[in-house]
Amino acid sequence: MTIEGGTKRATGRARIPEGSGRRGTLLVADRVLTLGHGRVDARAVLVRGSRVVWVGDDPEHAPPHQHRRVLDGAVIGPAFVDAHAHLTPLGLGQVTLDLSDTRSGAELLRTVATYAGQHTGRVIWGHGFDPYLYPDALPTPEELSEVTPGRGVYLSRVDGHASLVDQQTLAAAPLARANGVVRDVHGRPTGLLKREANHIVRRWAIGAMEAHELVAARHAATRYAASMGVGSVHEMAGPDLMGRADLDAWVEGEWPIEIVPYWGDLDLSVPVELDLRQGGGDLYLDGSLGSHTAALCEPYADRPEERGDLELDDATLTDWYVEATSIGLQVGVHAIGDAALRQAVRCLRAAEAALPDHLGDAVVRLRHRIEHAEVLPFDLLDEVADLGLVVSAQPAFEARWGGPGGMYEKRLGPERASRTNAFRALADRGIGLAFGSDANVAPMDPWATVHAAEARRHPDNAVSRLEAVSMSTLGGRHAARQDRYAGVVRAGMRADLAAFEGDPYAADDPRGARCILTVVHGRVAHGDAPLPPAPGR
Repeated sequence: MTIEGGTKRATGRARIPEGSGRRGTLLVADRVLTLGHGRVDARAVLVRGSRVVWVGDDPEHAPPHQHRRVLDGAVIGPAFVDAHAHLTPLGLGQVTLDLSDTRSGAELLRTVATYAGQHTGRVIWGHGFDPYLYPDALPTPEELSEVTPGRGVYLSRVDGHASLVDQQTLAAAPLARANGVVRDVHGRPTGLLKREANHIVRRWAIGAMEAHELVAARHAATRYAASMGVGSVHEMAGPDLMGRADLDAWVEGEWPIEIVPYWGDLDLSVPVELDLRQGGGDLYLDGSLGSHTAALCEPYADRPEERGDLELDDATLTDWYVEATSIGLQVGVHAIGDAALRQAVRCLRAAEAALPDHLGDAVVRLRHRIEHAEVLPFDLLDEVADLGLVVSAQPAFEARWGGPGGMYEKRLGPERASRTNAFRALADRGIGLAFGSDANVAPMDPWATVHAAEARRHPDNAVSRLEAVSMSTLGGRHAARQDRYAGVVRAGMRADLAAFEGDPYAADDPRGARCILTVVHGRVAHGDAPLPPAPGR
């Protein structure tokens, strides 16, 4: 991975590539959405090297250029930024077993059996099953072992916070003292794992996979992202996710899109060693609502004995914020429940007070992040704004789990569920919002994200089309502190562009818009144009 200026370093910022000639390439479309101040629309963009050098209405008045690409019937805008994703699992979902369409435990077992009969490999990796949708029980470890003889099975729940494994994996993985092994009334493991047990088995499964499977998954994920008009992804890595080797692969590799890596660990030595500008990300303060592990101030509506648990104590989290801020490292935390969100704000405020005077504005300047923030109490909005926190949110969660009868309502009750993912209130308070997918929890589909943010079942929580587009482009640049040089289509800014058939920015429903060209740092990551190809295409 390289940075602006051409020195090879692991910072998530790409070097300025050589252009397509000193005079550049003119891209002409039916419309260019700039998202910048002043000019809102144009018709043409001139790209030289990695930069946009001219934006205008009349292509014939463009500065001299070497090449021209006319995109009739298309609109150009800023490339999308996915502000929270897990790329290797996303790729594994494309090259291994996708369980998102299964609708019963019996169907899940049949799908695993069919896949096992058609594919080789030491481990069967699957993702996307949602037991909330199943009318029957999940397969037992013994049933999974029976249909996959001699092979390990790791099936990740849709939110990634629980998994289902076979009997062989239960016996092979070091789970004797791990919490999160779900047992039946007789004390026998059900094969369902949460918390620490899920992390242990995920690491075990990754270690047992063939190296070429992981390489193929990474390339599949970046190609897919580029094909959706995504030019930059905030990769949320961590020791409990895919591990250090996976982070190194993303940092050291050459990819067609930009990778901005985060490392979700209390130990900040890894981002310092790799010279990253950011750490944390998926540092877990709690779990997920679907798994009843998000930390809530009041009990779950469907399990009154449960409130979830905080993963860290206040002193540990405060010290971590102090350390990160003191060394100038932006950090983020995974916080879904209101108890976890109150802890994040409380501890960051305490860290701010503990910093020496010369670092008085460092907290706001670094733009520390909160990932997800699904149950954010409205009385915290002022403090979130005052601390300069960025909220990295996933509108697809609301589309999947919100509304009457949805998982949010079941877990929280109607009143609390009506206030989840309150994007309107966040935006009105001036809090930076960066939209992402949390792929592979939800599909990496930016137009579905935009639609989910504006077509809310509770309209008071919705934002407009262009606000949602901005939160899916400039919002991610702001979250990564790149908005000074990327995120809008304007002369002098980086040439990160996406062109779509039709005009999804104005269509009644933008979902399904086909991306025909993605340009990242002035290079073609997807589609065709007289510009240099992006690496790793």
